[in-house]
Amino acid sequence: MRIPLDVLDGAWSGQEVGMGVGASGVERLLAVIAEQSLHHGARVGLNALVEAVVRLSGTSGAALYTDDRQVVLSGRAPPGAAREHPWQCFQVGSTTLVVGEPCRDAEERQALLRLTSFGSALLASLAREEAARSERDHLRLDRQRLKELLAHRERTWARAAHDLRTPLLVLQGYIEMMNKGIAGALTPPMQRYLDRMRQSAADLNTRLQNRQRGEAVTTADLRPLLHAAFGPGRPGAARLEVPEEPLRVRVPRPTLVLLVRALERVLVGAGASGLEMRVDVPDDSQVWRLSILGQGERPLPERALTGLERLVRRSEARLEVKSEGSLALTLLLPRVAA
Repeated sequence: MRIPLDVLDGAWSGQEVGMGVGASGVERLLAVIAEQSLHHGARVGLNALVEAVVRLSGTSGAALYTDDRQVVLSGRAPPGAAREHPWQCFQVGSTTLVVGEPCRDAEERQALLRLTSFGSALLASLAREEAARSERDHLRLDRQRLKELLAHRERTWARAAHDLRTPLLVLQGYIEMMNKGIAGALTPPMQRYLDRMRQSAADLNTRLQNRQRGEAVTTADLRPLLHAAFGPGRPGAARLEVPEEPLRVRVPRPTLVLLVRALERVLVGAGASGLEMRVDVPDDSQVWRLSILGQGERPLPERALTGLERLVRRSEARLEVKSEGSLALTLLLPRVAA
């Protein structure tokens, strides 16, 4: 992008090309180039700087080098490093500005040295931009590869889930038939084993459904949610008895948060008081059992209870409610083994 002529003329305070420059004019010119670099990139700023050198010094051409590598050229190429006159060369660090003809005016040489110093800063900025562009390209390629890998894994999982679902449904069907007594009376050990088989099949089915919906099953600790909802100072404050080990539940975290909030609304709506909450593992080690005991001033709110039951079904959990005389709720949540 070329610098407007009126800006150039004003920057050099009306002096003739190649006949000397003013310090204030150089700073004004640098401010213009810096603004162009800011809006359009360091490469545009470097081109504008070298073009300004050619126009304002009256030379036939100028080039900017870094580490003996030409970066920007404007006009006719100046002589090479072996043939250049000392008055044609202006160096700041590893950055060198070479003009087409020797510059003998001291004030103009000082201005060109100032421009070279600014060119060095622009070259550093250009290196950072190129590094960032290269990193962005690498990240784009990595992201594309990850998307392809994820798509392949999703297809593989979909096929595996489809292959597992049919035998799982058959297994659940036979378990239900045995629970109904079709195969004869069941002894207590047989009933216990069937319950564990049914719960394991239900857990596997839940994992397949959650994975198919793209929901992430939480492995977070349930204890902070219970303390946040039923800890001291809360409307449904209760005496909590929880194990020291993390309460990891096989429920998507958003659903788990909604479940705890719905349970809190049910208890607050019933005016529950003297609540005691205890979490343990029953004989069926596949679940956490949350037992709630207390006194209720009024019946359980039907609307809140309906919402809680809906979330319980969605979480593949179980809920037992007793509100005669005293308030008693039992919530069984699928457990993630440690």
